[in-house]
Amino acid sequence: MKVKLLFIFFITVFAATAQTTETYDLDWFTGIGNDVDLTIETGDTVTWTWTSPNHTVENNPNGTSEETFDSGLLQPNGSVFSYTFTLLGSNDYYCGIHGANSMSGTITVLAEGTLSSVQFEKPIAFSIYPNPSVESMKISLPSLIDGGLNLAVFDILGKQIYSKSLNELNSNINISKWNAGIYLVRISSSDESISLVKRFVKR
Repeated sequence: MKVKLLFIFFITVFAATAQTTETYDLDWFTGIGNDVDLTIETGDTVTWTWTSPNHTVENNPNGTSEETFDSGLLQPNGSVFSYTFTLLGSNDYYCGIHGANSMSGTITVLAEGTLSSVQFEKPIAFSIYPNPSVESMKISLPSLIDGGLNLAVFDILGKQIYSKSLNELNSNINISKWNAGIYLVRISSSDESISLVKRFVKR
């Protein structure tokens, strides 16, 4: 009996430590813009805090959403709305009072462990266009470095589906046979001193 209880104890501890979740905090105010984007993992929670009055957080009817959420109208400063995302995919949201041009963004939900496996960082140094795209994906680099740069593309589950070396400032990649969905495009140096990731959508 003691052995059985000890086994159950270790299984419980392992399960508790294996599943790690994060909470992301966003200030929500008039004029914040239309690119309040986050990339998170399944099980993570996003909390919006009103820093100006009279807002909602809800699915953008003109966008794409895997999950349905709606704060309803919350008026006072300091109001808080939280939502835990459990489904893979993209969720476009906005303030239903002030509109998508003033207050909107996208929450992209990846499989647990994906962000750490691709060393996700805020993209600042390369461009992808058009995005979304159906036939091709163009990569534009501001400069090259000694030793070159490597391109790797991961699907939403964190599986690498494409890779190549980048030896030119501009590259054109045929994506016509890729499945429709969300991908992470990673540019990195051989020594990993550079590691930048952007989101790409294949239509």
